[in-house]
Amino acid sequence: MECNHADKLIMKYMDGILSMEEAQKLNFHITECESCRESFFTYQMVMDELRDEAVYEAPDGFEAAVMAKIKDIEVDYKLKEPMSMENITAMLWGMFSLLFGIGVLLCIYSQPILDYLLGNPYTMDWAQAMIPTVEVLAVYVNDIKTRLQELVSSGSQILTSLKMIAIPVLVVLASIKYYIYRKQKVEL
Repeated sequence: MECNHADKLIMKYMDGILSMEEAQKLNFHITECESCRESFFTYQMVMDELRDEAVYEAPDGFEAAVMAKIKDIEVDYKLKEPMSMENITAMLWGMFSLLFGIGVLLCIYSQPILDYLLGNPYTMDWAQAMIPTVEVLAVYVNDIKTRLQELVSSGSQILTSLKMIAIPVLVVLASIKYYIYRKQKVEL
């Protein structure tokens, strides 16, 4: 018999609902298993102590008084009003700003942070494992900076070209508008 099954039989014995066959199996297991024997006698001592304790009866009307108090309790089941979209948007922007700020600070102070982590004996192994990742990220960040600089320089060239195209287009549109305005004024 396994100990967990013997424990169930011990509980049935304590409740007084153990069959004769189960009692024989339990008795055989207890004679063989030291831990189950200790459990059995511990439970037996607890049950003996509980039997020796005096049983106190609740005063007359105690149950009715408790139930009346429970019935008098008013529970307010108001549902919370849903959050407005403005509050949700504000929270999202706040979280984005916080994460962005943390990211900027980590980029600015990455070397002092790494030096601190490498100097701490509790985080040294983790920091040493992270250094290759940080170096790869630094390469990516430098690549992004280079591409953004190229984009800005080409953007200024595009902007200059757009100015050269936009000015004649605006002059033509203004001339057409003036022509339409004059025509309408003459017809009146």
